[in-house]
Amino acid sequence: MITPDASPTLAMNERVNALWAEGIDVLHLGFGESRFPVHPALSKAFQENIHQRSYLPSLGNASLRTAIAKYYSEKLNLSFDAEQILIGVGSKSLLYAMIQSIDGDLLLSKPSWVSYSSIARLTGKSVHWFELDRDDEFGLSIASLDSCYNDACAIGSDPQILVLNSPNNPVGNNIKPDMVESVAKWARDKDIFILSDEVYSLVTHDGFIHHTPAASNPERTIIFGGLSKHLSLGGWRFGMAILPKNDIGKQLSKSFQSIAGSVWSCVPAPIQATAELAYSGDRDIDAYIQTCTEIHRIRTNYIHQGLNKMGLKSPTPKGGFYLYPSFIKWTDKLNEMGILTCNDLSNHLMNQLGIATLPGSAFGDDPENLCLRFSTSYLDMETDQLAQESIDAYEKENQSESFLTLHHPRIALFLEKFGSFISELDK
Repeated sequence: MITPDASPTLAMNERVNALWAEGIDVLHLGFGESRFPVHPALSKAFQENIHQRSYLPSLGNASLRTAIAKYYSEKLNLSFDAEQILIGVGSKSLLYAMIQSIDGDLLLSKPSWVSYSSIARLTGKSVHWFELDRDDEFGLSIASLDSCYNDACAIGSDPQILVLNSPNNPVGNNIKPDMVESVAKWARDKDIFILSDEVYSLVTHDGFIHHTPAASNPERTIIFGGLSKHLSLGGWRFGMAILPKNDIGKQLSKSFQSIAGSVWSCVPAPIQATAELAYSGDRDIDAYIQTCTEIHRIRTNYIHQGLNKMGLKSPTPKGGFYLYPSFIKWTDKLNEMGILTCNDLSNHLMNQLGIATLPGSAFGDDPENLCLRFSTSYLDMETDQLAQESIDAYEKENQSESFLTLHHPRIALFLEKFGSFISELDK
């Protein structure tokens, strides 16, 4: 029986919610859920389509697929057709279907989002981990990819799938444009499929323009996205993928149709109808995405700066809402406290300080590296009311500093409690 571990992210979120229900306060940095309210136009569209109760095509409604093709053609400055678009129950279902459909094993960066390796295990595939450069903001290199690929081949494995994620969860960085192109060409030369998880592509910071490997390797790149991050609709479970425009893409579409039809049939009709508006290019919705992204940037950078002042090394956040600090400089002190691994450290912070985090080992990192992932999206947005108040405050304040100091007491509390913990380590 194949029994991969439960999703560490979902398990942590359920644990925190259970503690909250008992009246125990926890500062929640353990779950990457964008918390902003549903945009009013999308809420209205959903209500207006709630009567739709018929099955839809397993590949997705034709008009929605057309809208998504147009939307991403404009966003990525490429040309996509409706036939290339797949609609799934969140991007996880699409990733599962594609990994199941493509022969060969996986190449994953260390660290990587938790579900990639779990899906590999569910589909009976091996994972080969390649290192990121920790001295260069966890940057990707061709040399590391080559080394991992050659080592895998040397033991008789057949790595055919490279999973990329930019902006990255858990690290919070972006793959640089020239490296995106280099990796795309590297994969093309080796006939390797690129599964490009771009669910955070509309949540980039400081004017960064997202680049997709599909621009340089359209023949074997599959793009994945959804509405969970830039529109805070994680619970709606809507995902989409863009296949190559060739015979390979057609074969993958047929395989997906078979898997979807056998397992979940289709994404619920009201969700698909509402998603069509989300991908329509509506100006108000696009402006809302920009506002939410800017708030993510301000909050994440503020916490990052606070951690830097404490002496914590973490990649500069370039997209999404994640930080990945290393505690390795305090290894000896932590070991004296009985903290030997990142899992020990995460448990200590939860049990002693009421701070929820995730250990780097959940993302495939070595436990002794003593890295944790912090998600900045939950603090001061624990309820829908608090999330709406954050939007309102941002629109009223002219300066990010006052927006943070006046309206984010729990971020301040986290930095205070965490600073005290680091001070103890420094003694």
